[in-house]
Amino acid sequence: MSSAASSAAAAAPWADLLPELCSLVVDRLDPVSILRIPAACRGWAAACEESPRLRSGAPALLTPGLDPEGVEVEHDVDAGAFGLHDVSPGGRSFLGEAAGLKGRTWIGGKDDWLATTDYACSVELLNLVTGDRVPLPSFGTTQGTKLELPGYLHVKTVDRWHKFLKVTLCQTPAHPIGGYLAVALFSGGLLAFTAAGDKCWTALKNPVGTSRLDLSYMDAIVLKEKLFAVNEGGRIYSWDMSSGTAEPAAMVQAPPEIETGRHCGRGFYLATSTRGHLLLVCIYGDAELLFKDTRICSRLVFNDRWSFYELGMSLHELDAGGSGAWRRVTDLEGDRALFVGANYPFYIAAPPGSEDLKADCVYVADAPSGYDAGIFDLNKGEDGLVQRLACSLMADTLQMPMWFRPTTHPRLVKDRRCPAVEELKRVDVTCM
Repeated sequence: MSSAASSAAAAAPWADLLPELCSLVVDRLDPVSILRIPAACRGWAAACEESPRLRSGAPALLTPGLDPEGVEVEHDVDAGAFGLHDVSPGGRSFLGEAAGLKGRTWIGGKDDWLATTDYACSVELLNLVTGDRVPLPSFGTTQGTKLELPGYLHVKTVDRWHKFLKVTLCQTPAHPIGGYLAVALFSGGLLAFTAAGDKCWTALKNPVGTSRLDLSYMDAIVLKEKLFAVNEGGRIYSWDMSSGTAEPAAMVQAPPEIETGRHCGRGFYLATSTRGHLLLVCIYGDAELLFKDTRICSRLVFNDRWSFYELGMSLHELDAGGSGAWRRVTDLEGDRALFVGANYPFYIAAPPGSEDLKADCVYVADAPSGYDAGIFDLNKGEDGLVQRLACSLMADTLQMPMWFRPTTHPRLVKDRRCPAVEELKRVDVTCM
């Protein structure tokens, strides 16, 4: 008998395992493998339906994994460990490890793709579900400025040091037109972008005569071939991505008047409104509770700004195609919830009557007060914070909490021996 025939004869009849045995195997898999395993065969798909798992399209909070030694000194970056906390109805928390995260930290993401970096400042896109990895140019290739790379926390241009804040992953490699598009944010007004096919990052030029406050960008987004960035004062600038240049446009519009009452501390995010326009998200808190975040000493990637205890939120939509005025947004039209943070913003439809996923609420990852997330109810008006979430299993986490949304739908494998199962890496996982 040939070697190939012998191997085929000895292959385990995966599709013929009893359902209870399938369930035992599934219970030992990490959450990402459970997302992929329905592609193996119908029997395994049925076993996954009976097992607690993440659902495709469901929002989950990505946090560091559990410290294997049970102390507050983290080892999860070297191990590639992570936690996923499902915030959809009936959701649970899972722990796992990924080979593509070993020695790397996530710095942004979109859907089930993560932007990651390491101590050498190499940049890579990782699909946490499929394991696919796509290298991006190193930050050291940035054109338009002389850049030195001392490590995770800083890069240096000709005249100043910059702390790295995050990468906004605007398009993933699966995007049907053009592939990926990523924007890197640094302190001191350094913005750079790269797209599929580029050999470098391109630094964007800031408007002439801007103040230091103008050069403190907090978030960025790409909408209708324009890149928008918002600073600490709520002012928004744009760059035309279709022109192929890095020249800045004028300020988009004077920031809206945001009534915060006694509140002073503010933070901003950008998103797309439910009507397809630019949406400015403002989080505010009490000035008396303004403090310096203690995580600055331990974060691998950290936004070095004054933090505050968030109390309320205000949303404003820019009518760019009409009057050019700002409009206050008081609901998300259609029982939807908005998720913002280091991830690219997305909406989720909230089931009617759900107590876990609420409509007209904004879920903010890595809240200004240091919690993993905060939930704001637009129906409550001023002081609309309804809940703070603490999902991480350790204090002062090295990696920033971020929203993650698995969207990969595996196809069913017809081979009765289920070769896809044999390729799955089994790891010990805790389900909480």
